[in-house]
Amino acid sequence: MLTNPTFWLAAGCFLLGWCVFVLTARRKKRALLRLKTAAQQGDSAAQIELGQRYYRGKGGVAQDDYEAFICFKSAAKSGAAEAQVALAALYHAGRGCARNDKETFRWYQAAAEQGNYEGKINLIMCHLKGIGTRENPQEAFRLALAAADAGSPFAQLMVGDFYAYGTGTVQDKNKAERYYLLAATHGEPHARKRLGKLAGIPERHDILN
Repeated sequence: MLTNPTFWLAAGCFLLGWCVFVLTARRKKRALLRLKTAAQQGDSAAQIELGQRYYRGKGGVAQDDYEAFICFKSAAKSGAAEAQVALAALYHAGRGCARNDKETFRWYQAAAEQGNYEGKINLIMCHLKGIGTRENPQEAFRLALAAADAGSPFAQLMVGDFYAYGTGTVQDKNKAERYYLLAATHGEPHARKRLGKLAGIPERHDILN
């Protein structure tokens, strides 16, 4: 067997594969160490990347909501809108921290003020459902309308819903149809279904809910 060239070829391939595996593992470990060092030194991009790894339990770290929370909070405080959205979501779900609706609202608002899309949409939902602030459908409608007119297909769908049901504004099915069509044109997958249900929505006789 020891003189069989096939044996030595297979052994060589095994050893080569093992060496590649070991070198790759070491390289990943060094990269993770550099990432952690950068995060500790206040690099918000590194903090966000590390936070995502902890949140998902990938990239060489075990899943840990608390560590994800710490990373996102550090980056959020430095003004990173992506981290502010992630932090708000953790506060709302109570993952890695106690649930805190006021902090949820605070950080979605901070992200929205920087123009972050997810921050804007979630801030609308906070006003609509009274998460961390008083329930205010009129403000939710105002924010949704601004986002819709800025070109957001999902916000256009939301505005269609506001008009269709008279939530936060006077019911107007014609305007609802216009925004549903606009959302559909921009690829929003639920807009056509909304259009099909529009005629069956009952008329309202009050002004605002």
